[in-house]
Amino acid sequence: MKKLESNIFNMAVVLTVISIVSAGLLALVNGVTSGPIAEINGKTVSDGVKNVVIGDGNVDFMVLPPQEKNGFVFHKVTDASGNILGTAVESTDPNGFGGNLKIMVGFDPEGEILGYQVLEHSETPGLGAQADAWFRQASGGEVREQSAFANVVLGAPAKAGNHNIIGMNPGDDLMWVSKEGGDVDAITASTITSKAFMRAVNAAYKSLFGYSAADAVSSASAQTKNKK
Repeated sequence: MKKLESNIFNMAVVLTVISIVSAGLLALVNGVTSGPIAEINGKTVSDGVKNVVIGDGNVDFMVLPPQEKNGFVFHKVTDASGNILGTAVESTDPNGFGGNLKIMVGFDPEGEILGYQVLEHSETPGLGAQADAWFRQASGGEVREQSAFANVVLGAPAKAGNHNIIGMNPGDDLMWVSKEGGDVDAITASTITSKAFMRAVNAAYKSLFGYSAADAVSSASAQTKNKK
């Protein structure tokens, strides 16, 4: 076989052929994997809704179709009779240590936090990544009061330390880092991530209960200033 002459035209032809073949292979791979990926993502969201609203509670429930508004996604959860058990809200703060920090947080009808889950983050492993566990851990002996509704759904509350947000209500409690006057201790050596997490929780609450987007972002820091 005669060797192709090395010139600009032949090089362009070869590169074009390689590009076409590569694009075809990528399209084929995407077609094969897009379905399973979508299924996995859907299950992740579905499991997240159950975890943050129902938890380990033995309750018959139904998740209504998601609704999106102003960048937030709402998943309402009802019992078999159609009564609202709670709402899971997907909320993203763009100013985590490594970029976007996306969480899902569950609220009962009165605004009390039932649970949360970190969906996406780009935080430093071992520090910022601890957010998925840190804000549900007890660190003291105090038992936080929770609503009768939450008692029925979740049972008796776990002992709440100063970085356990489960059972707190952003409408009543100062959902901000304690070193700046709030009620929640930041993750050790990871204040930026902690603030991003608190902003995402407050924004989720405000979006669910009808506050403006601007108030959703600024309300926590304003609360701490008023406290001082």
